Amino acid sequence: MTLVSTLLTVGLTASATGCLLWALSRTVRRREAPSAKPFIALLAVLALWAAASLCGELPAIAPADAVSTLCSSVRVTAAFLLPGVWVAYARSYTGRRLSRRWTAALFASLVLPLVWGGVVLATASSETAIERRLAPLVGMELLVAFCLYVYGTYVMVSFGGDHPRVSNAQVAVVTGGVTAPYLLELARDSSEPVGGASVGLLVAGALLAVAVRRYPVTTGFPKADHVARTRVVETLREAVLVLDSDGYVLDANEAAADRFGEGAELVGEPLETVADGLGDADLSAGSNGTVSLRTPEGRRRFQFSVSGVSDSAGGGEPVARTVLLRDVTDRRTRRQRLSVLNRILRHNVRNDLDAVLAHTNRIDDEDVRTEIRTILDRTVRLGTKARETEEVMSALADPPTTVDLAAVARSVADRFRSDVERGEIELDATAIEAVTHEAVVRRLLRELLENALEHADSDAPNVRITVRAGPGETAELVVADDGPGIPDREREILAAGAETQAKHGRGIGLWFVRWAVTQLGGELAFDRNDPTGSIVTVRLYANGA
Repeated sequence: MTLVSTLLTVGLTASATGCLLWALSRTVRRREAPSAKPFIALLAVLALWAAASLCGELPAIAPADAVSTLCSSVRVTAAFLLPGVWVAYARSYTGRRLSRRWTAALFASLVLPLVWGGVVLATASSETAIERRLAPLVGMELLVAFCLYVYGTYVMVSFGGDHPRVSNAQVAVVTGGVTAPYLLELARDSSEPVGGASVGLLVAGALLAVAVRRYPVTTGFPKADHVARTRVVETLREAVLVLDSDGYVLDANEAAADRFGEGAELVGEPLETVADGLGDADLSAGSNGTVSLRTPEGRRRFQFSVSGVSDSAGGGEPVARTVLLRDVTDRRTRRQRLSVLNRILRHNVRNDLDAVLAHTNRIDDEDVRTEIRTILDRTVRLGTKARETEEVMSALADPPTTVDLAAVARSVADRFRSDVERGEIELDATAIEAVTHEAVVRRLLRELLENALEHADSDAPNVRITVRAGPGETAELVVADDGPGIPDREREILAAGAETQAKHGRGIGLWFVRWAVTQLGGELAFDRNDPTGSIVTVRLYANGA
C-alpha cells in the first residue's frame, strides 16, 4: 500500500470514527429515551469497528504484530456483533420485545463462536490448524449474522411502511448506516487503493449522524403505538372477540376468556358455542345491540358493537370482525331501581302527602297547623321538582340544536319578573348562540334564579343575569345576587360530587345545575360577589364541542 493510499484510508477511517463518536455522544445525552440504549449499543459497536480499523491503519502501529492482530480481532468481532445489535434495536424501536429465551439464544449464537475462535487462536499450534478449526465456525457465524441482519432490516422496513410518523427516509438512512460497511466491502475491487470497509464506515458514520440529528431514532412513540395496539385490548374490561367471515373465533382477550372460557378453548370455536345467544344477533360490520348471554355467573345482559377489520390501512373489504361486549346488567338493574324509586317519589309519596295535608285542617292549634303545612308543601314541591328534573334531563337524549342564549335568558327573566312579588331581576344579554339543549339551559337558569331569590336575606333582593362571550369559542351565563351567598358546606358537597348522611345539601336545585352543566360539556364556577352574595358562572362551548 502506498503512502498516499495509507493516508487516504487513515483520513477516511478517522472521519468515520469522529462521526460515530459524535452521534454516540449525542445519543448518550438522551439515554433515558425508550429506545436509546440499543441505539447506543449500535453506535458503540460501529465506533469500535472504526476505531480498531483506524489503529490498524496507522503507520506507527501497523508494524506491531500483536497490536495489528488485536485490531483485526476487534474489527471481526464488531462485524459479527453488529447484526445482533441491529435486531435488538429494531425490535426495541418497534415495540417487539424479545423473550428471555430468544435473548439468550441470540447472545449465544453471536458470542460463543467468537469465544471459541479466541480459544482456537490461543491454543492452535499452526496457521493450518487455525484455518481448519475456524473454517466451519466462520461459515456458521456468517450465516447467523446474515440472517439476523436480514431479519432486523425486515422489521424496520415493514414498520416504516406502515407507521404514519416514521418516514421511509428515516428507515433508509438508519438501515443504510448499518448496511454500508458490509455492502461497500463486498463491492470493493481489490485494485482500489482504499478499503471498502473504510469508506463504508464513513458512510455509516455520516448517515447515522444525520439520523441522530434529524429523525426520532430513540423516541418512544413507535413502541407506544405497538404496545397500544397489542396490549390495550388485553387490558380492556370489556370482552373482545375477533371473528372470521364464517363466524369462528380468531382471537379473544382476557376479559372474553374470563366471561366465556379459557382463551385456548375459544380460538377456533364457532361463535354460537362460545357465546350462547350471540349467534342469532346481527353481527355485520357497524351493527350494535343488546343480547342476553350465558356466563359462569349466570345469564348476563351485554351491549355489543361490531367493527370490520380490513387488511390495509386504506380500508377495503373487511377480512374479519371485532365484537366488543360490554356487560350492562348492573347498569340496567340500577336504571330500573331508579325508575321505581322515582315513581314512588312522584306518585305514592305525593298521594300520601296530599292526604296528610287534607287532614291538617283538623288540627286546632293554628301555629302547629301552619308549620306542618309549610313542611308538607316544601316536600311536595321537592317531589315535583324531582319529576321535572328527570323530564328535562331526558331531553339530553335528543340531538343538540343551535340555541339563542340571549333569547332564553330574556324569556326566563321575564317569567320571573311576572311571578315574584319582590326583588329586581336585571338582564345584560349579548346576542350569542351555542349548539346545546335549550330545555336544559332554560331549566338551569331557572334553578339559579330560584336559588338566589329563595335564599335572599333582604326584602328587595337583586339578581343580575349576564349572557356574554367567554374565552375562546365559549359562551358564559352568569347569575349574580346580593344575598348571603352559597354556603361553603354546600359548595364543598357539590365539588365532592356526593352526599352523605352527615354532609348533605339543602335540595336538588344546585345538584341539577351541576348535572346539567356536566352533561352539556360545560364548566361551572362559584365565586363570591362584592360586597355580599354569590356569582355562578356557566361556561358552554359555542360550537357544542
